[in-house]
Amino acid sequence: MSVNKQQLLVLTLLISTLLIGGCSKKENKDSKKSNDQVVAKVNGEEITIHQVNFQLSRMGQMSQEQAKLASKQVLASLVTQEILKQKALEAKLDQDPMILQALALSKDQLLSQAYLQKTIEKTPKASTSEIDSFYKEHPELFENRRVFRLQELVVNISKDKFAETEVSLKAIKGINEVATWLRDNNYPFTVNSNVKAAEELPMAILNKLQGLKDGEMMFVPNDKTFNILQISASQTQPISRSKATPIIEQYFFNQNKNNLAKKEMIALNEKAKIEFVGAFSDMKKSDLLKANEAKAEVAPKVETKSATKSADDIKDKKSNVDVNPSSINKGLSGL
Repeated sequence: MSVNKQQLLVLTLLISTLLIGGCSKKENKDSKKSNDQVVAKVNGEEITIHQVNFQLSRMGQMSQEQAKLASKQVLASLVTQEILKQKALEAKLDQDPMILQALALSKDQLLSQAYLQKTIEKTPKASTSEIDSFYKEHPELFENRRVFRLQELVVNISKDKFAETEVSLKAIKGINEVATWLRDNNYPFTVNSNVKAAEELPMAILNKLQGLKDGEMMFVPNDKTFNILQISASQTQPISRSKATPIIEQYFFNQNKNNLAKKEMIALNEKAKIEFVGAFSDMKKSDLLKANEAKAEVAPKVETKSATKSADDIKDKKSNVDVNPSSINKGLSGL
């Protein structure tokens, strides 16, 4: 059965409202015994403070003022969902085979995620020695961290011309001269200019940039383009050991958590009796982990801000990029 985008949106909304409705039945019964826990009523159906608090607990740490605002937004969402759930039940959508199948699938996903979540609660924390070693082994992210002002030319040429183009460009000094050569030789290209801290770059590119001085260039062949990067300027902005500690701890926690989950899945797969039949009879147990790993892989990207001006028109800007833990973790994911 094919489902268009509108049907999928309605289906997703119905699933969420029906799930919340199913989870809240017991709470509604209990709340009638304690009216001080009721925060809203929709056509007689009660919404409790427990439902609001549960949603808030999934939103991470917030200040008191933020939590107050978020609680109103959560309650508004719960009221809307209750209205939709009631209409869905009136229309007997909870008896629709497609909805029943989707609800069963959602339940299975929630239970499997809950088990993994319980498993990774045993994730060990990084030791002081591990943090010290990591800090010293990656000066490009910490002690010698640099913020780069980069100019980039993205050349649209076929792969078979990459080597020839690189040889020609190596003899040219300066991004503007490279741009001139590309125009003279009828190579189409676009210009990007951006400011990137070390942790915002893929490790493969950072390791090469770290060895370059201001004004020097590097070549980055990609699948469909040939990129030329020049450091127009850079600033050294180190991260102290104390400031790096929580970032490295989080990195190790994420790494250990993933390893623990993978180890658990390998053990469960070995114990389980799994049989593939029909169109999937050629699959094996070993294919399960391969499929999950392929699904989890996310290639790090350098986000650039495109410019329509020529390389001659690019102007340097002063920068002072603050340490962003989420960016650091992105950089660390490339290790």
